[in-house]
Amino acid sequence: MRHLGFVVLALFLLASFSLAQSPDRVEVFGGYSYISSDFTGSASGGVSGWNFSAAVRLFRYIGVVGDFSGFSPSGSNPCPSCGGGPFASYRTFMGGPQISARIGRLQPFARALFGATKGSFTRTDQQFGGDFSPFTFAFGGGVDVGLNRWLAVRGQIDVLHVGSQDFSSSSMGRFSTGLVVRF
Repeated sequence: MRHLGFVVLALFLLASFSLAQSPDRVEVFGGYSYISSDFTGSASGGVSGWNFSAAVRLFRYIGVVGDFSGFSPSGSNPCPSCGGGPFASYRTFMGGPQISARIGRLQPFARALFGATKGSFTRTDQQFGGDFSPFTFAFGGGVDVGLNRWLAVRGQIDVLHVGSQDFSSSSMGRFSTGLVVRF
């Protein structure tokens, strides 16, 4: 029994050493994001923001990703007693599987994300004022263009769906671009 424990420990250590030798197991992305419409109705047209994600490759082509983004529509606040300035702010928190393949300097990927959108806004009609937290999901993908072993430029497009009982369901396009750092 004691020898079996040493064999299991040796296999575990060898497996962990081989994972440590694998390049690009973890990647972190940060950059600019734009959504095609504002689902809260607080701004006309699209909204700019930021996007951050971190992915861990579990197998050769399959990994898991956590994705976070934030948007604050600009414009005049119709509620002077609310302090003026932007009157909507929302953040998405999602995670899910991601598949990717390396083809020379290019690394295309596709993913499915599930999570929530948290935010708050004020409007002159109190029906939609306050905080919200609807279920959110996104399906999309993109491509990383490698600059070197550790750095890449990313372009990605997702269809983002936000909906709950309190809000009318809404789908919008989300475009993000920025830098990827690989470890």
